[in-house]
Amino acid sequence: MVRLILVVAFVAVVAVVTIVALGTIMAISATTAGKDSDDMPAKFRRITYVLLVVLLFGVTTGWLGGV
Repeated sequence: MVRLILVVAFVAVVAVVTIVALGTIMAISATTAGKDSDDMPAKFRRITYVLLVVLLFGVTTGWLGGV
């Protein structure tokens, strides 16, 4: 059971890294044609997204939060 959880966690980490890498590539290659309606810079949005995912996995596995 522990191996299954570790495999799922590894797949989730690979997925997050892939999403962040693709987002970075798209942000670099995108032109500045439009303006974001959000005032928060893209770096902070990406950091908060990654921290949210870490929080989700931490609470789900019991590493953070409950007993």
